[in-house]
Amino acid sequence: MAEFTPLSMSHLFIMVITVALIVFLPYFYINKADRSKNSLIVTLISLMLINHAMDFYYEGYLIDIKLGLPLHLCDFSSASVMLYFLTKRKIFFLFAFFAGISGAGMAILTPDTQYGFPNIHYIRHMVGHAMILLGVSYAIIIDNQRPYLKDVHRVLMVLSAFLVVIYFINYLLGPPANYWYVAEKPPGSNVTGFMRDAPYHMIDVYILAVIVCYSIYFPYLIKDKFNKQSNINAQCFK
Repeated sequence: MAEFTPLSMSHLFIMVITVALIVFLPYFYINKADRSKNSLIVTLISLMLINHAMDFYYEGYLIDIKLGLPLHLCDFSSASVMLYFLTKRKIFFLFAFFAGISGAGMAILTPDTQYGFPNIHYIRHMVGHAMILLGVSYAIIIDNQRPYLKDVHRVLMVLSAFLVVIYFINYLLGPPANYWYVAEKPPGSNVTGFMRDAPYHMIDVYILAVIVCYSIYFPYLIKDKFNKQSNINAQCFK
């Protein structure tokens, strides 16, 4: 089986299909009955739970329990999506929005798997992270959720606090625990390959995370400024 490469035709094709599904699928449910929407939500939650169970089995049971605990950033994002669906509380949407889009988005672009399609680890990696982004897309398109500038600051502060906690969890667990990849860079071809060696890579990762979070919000900033200007112009013509 061929090793994974980000520019392989199979990965590019699957990535395009995945992004299209994330962006367009919720639109088909806008005018659907609540029963249909709830069926989609149950499907998303089920796929995320199955992915977590498989992750624990392959890494925690077959290899080392220290590797299979649900402590990665995308595990937190997945939990946030599920909690949002169950409670509809915006705080869970916000965490899933920023941490999910930045973390799961990067994971889809550059999976940390040794082999590409049709390897089972590649498939579950893509499905698990796609469900996170699909959950965020559902909240934006169907529930009309959105972040504001103050939310970027708040989520970054929460993520910074979590990062400190995760660092000490890795320290207490010891090798081979590497949650949030604070001890070592993630395997495979990914953006950390352009960063400094561990542990200094985390400085670069943190800077990139801040840039990405504000970049994710940037379209909303432009939209708000455009709407504000449009309202001012409309008032002038009255």
